[in-house]
Amino acid sequence: MSSFDLNALVRPNVRTLKPYQSARDSIQSGVLLDANENPYPVLKDGIQLNRYPDPNQAELRRALADYVGLDAPNVLAGAGSDEVLDWIFKVFLQPGKDLAAILEPTYGMYRVQADIMGVEAVGLSLHGEDFSFSASRYLQEAPRKARVAFLCSPNNPTGNLLEGEEVLKLCRDWGKIVVLDEAYVEFADRPSMAAQVRAHPNLVIMRTLSKAFGRAAIRLGYALASPQIIEYFRKVKAPYNLNALTQRQGVLALQEGPSRLEKILSERSRLRRALQNIPAVGPIFASQCNFLLFKVADASLLCRKLLERGVVVRDRSSMPGLADTIRVSIGRPEENDLFLHEFRRLVAPESATAAASQGRQPPGGHHA
Repeated sequence: MSSFDLNALVRPNVRTLKPYQSARDSIQSGVLLDANENPYPVLKDGIQLNRYPDPNQAELRRALADYVGLDAPNVLAGAGSDEVLDWIFKVFLQPGKDLAAILEPTYGMYRVQADIMGVEAVGLSLHGEDFSFSASRYLQEAPRKARVAFLCSPNNPTGNLLEGEEVLKLCRDWGKIVVLDEAYVEFADRPSMAAQVRAHPNLVIMRTLSKAFGRAAIRLGYALASPQIIEYFRKVKAPYNLNALTQRQGVLALQEGPSRLEKILSERSRLRRALQNIPAVGPIFASQCNFLLFKVADASLLCRKLLERGVVVRDRSSMPGLADTIRVSIGRPEENDLFLHEFRRLVAPESATAAASQGRQPPGGHHA
């Protein structure tokens, strides 16, 4: 591996930062008269809401570690992956000095976070029609000031997996921070690269319970990294960043496992087949996620017309390399049927009429 000095990459103010010591950092039981809490219990599902939550997330971190096959010191949870992203910028990227490298087209929040933090971001292109990633190409193109590379695999919105060995080559040959966003990995046919954080001290993996676990509303994401990086994240996180209800819901979600994963994958295949049979639809990109991205003429206009019919899809036409593309999430069978019905009415009226006469995909209908 190339020379990697974690402390040299951490912002100087964070290296010397003495984090706030909350009342519950070390003591969570006894006669608690130290945190100015209301002493009278307010109970919800057995949780005392009048008490501050565990700032160390002990139960949740153990559950997450068990799920990904790591140890609790390798894990830290935040209010969605967006909070994890916030920690990465706070720890490693100095405004006006350092640079973030973003492999595009990809999730737009990486660039938004850079703008919020006053950090310059450079977009480097994934290449080819399959939006693949080459570590060698990255090493040639990345600016010297780049300290953090953001990769998403499976990638949003293109849906493809990045080649795992290429990601690991970057970790070995680039002595900076490599962030791998695995928000959609449960939908993929290749397992997570979580175990690699043990062998690659510059790798940070972002995960979430919002997608496969169906818990978007509780806002729970988490970071996987070396214990040293996790400790830096703990320095900059808010003392009580996750409330007790979210922590409990996270543990319960992990006990239950992903929500109807096989059904979503089956519907993804069905929706792809249906779109392939619509002549107006151009290439449908290979997807390892819970959505499909496809090309179609006048995509932006079609998205607006679908919205008028109560069907909400995502226009991705403004993203680099994605002119005239629509991203459609995999819904329930009846929702996918309604999308197909309304989409056919817009791009192939004769096909929609024929499908309706044969009883296929009626609006609001259910596909067994």
